[in-house]
Amino acid sequence: MRMTGTVVRAVHRGRVTVFLVAASCLVPAYTSAQVSATRDGTVPRFTLADAAALARRQHPLLVAAGGRRRAVTGAARQESALPNPVFEWRKENYGSPLPRDEFMSLGMPVDVYGRRVALRAASGFAARRAIADSATSARDVEYEVARAYWRTALAFALRDAASMQRLAVDTIARIESERARQGQVPEGAALRARLESDRARMSESAARAELERARGALARALAMPFDSVPRPSASMGVDSTHAAPALEVLLTQARSRRSELLAARARVDEASRRQLAERLGVFPALGMQVGSKRTSGFQTGTVQIGVAVPFFDRNAGNRERARGDLLISQSELRAAESSVDADVIAAARAYGTLLEEYDRAGVGGGGLRDLDARGTQVASIAAAAYREGAIPLFELLDAERVRADVRIASLRAAADVHMARIDLLRALGLPIDAAGYTMTPQ
Repeated sequence: MRMTGTVVRAVHRGRVTVFLVAASCLVPAYTSAQVSATRDGTVPRFTLADAAALARRQHPLLVAAGGRRRAVTGAARQESALPNPVFEWRKENYGSPLPRDEFMSLGMPVDVYGRRVALRAASGFAARRAIADSATSARDVEYEVARAYWRTALAFALRDAASMQRLAVDTIARIESERARQGQVPEGAALRARLESDRARMSESAARAELERARGALARALAMPFDSVPRPSASMGVDSTHAAPALEVLLTQARSRRSELLAARARVDEASRRQLAERLGVFPALGMQVGSKRTSGFQTGTVQIGVAVPFFDRNAGNRERARGDLLISQSELRAAESSVDADVIAAARAYGTLLEEYDRAGVGGGGLRDLDARGTQVASIAAAAYREGAIPLFELLDAERVRADVRIASLRAAADVHMARIDLLRALGLPIDAAGYTMTPQ
């Protein structure tokens, strides 16, 4: 009987061990299967580049940005347009014995001082500003899409990890309950396993809820129906990187590419031209009119020159407003330059710090890149030790919890690196799906 009990216990422990080893390998295998499925076409791919292209193609905020660009450009062109000539035909002396006089004239304001030339130049800079503002809106939309994309990818991975953890602990709890009914282990051990199973189930529920929130954020960022957004197919792993240019090079690149700076510079140039136009508005406006007149049977010509004498209105209000607009635009340009520099420095250093930590070797070797594999190894060792009776049940459950925790930590660390890279690309004024721009510590 003693030998029979020993064999039964060994069999049960063997079942636990086989399952734990399989469960430890199941998460990486599941992820690999998902990636291969996307490669052979059985699962639609939805990469970050796909998400960015979709946003550029259909997002209503980009359509609105294009509308604002057209409105600003149109208003500027209209303000600098030449005035229309005025044609006048007039006949007098109706209802009198006098011969009727007939007049025809053509009048046109004359820009002697070049005010409209200055306004035309200002309209050109206004068009540049509108284009740059539209590019800023497009980049902001892409940025929100990218962050929502990686949050959703992370939420899917965390949901899968929580499901595997719950499955592993559920199986342990069922086996321990069966062993308790057979009197092989105390009831307290089975109760402990069931409690751990309940905890894993609550964690899975929280992961599923967080996934739904992340999917909703991605649907809002893409302006798509909730159930129409595909699952992100990008891997959470961090690719090998190469050294990026020095920080000064990154700053120079950002100053030349950031659409906010392009818009601010165009705004300064536009305000400068408008100030010149308002200064020229002090001079008297001239108008010329030529025509013909038929009176008393004679056909004669007429010439008229009109001068609006700036006696009461010397355009002081418009000149003051133009000076104020120039001061505002210059100050906003300086503020934008400082903001861009701070964005680049912060994003580059944050990305470098996270990437360095991701690749850093820890105690006993290994870094965050292989954190999940090491957690799986710990769970496998604990399963083998439990099979041999070297450790109690609570240590086995603790090892399974550690495996799940390090899996989550590894996924979050990878997501942080991806988010930081998106922040750096945005700070540099590059598309969020740009290749070849990564940052390693300098």
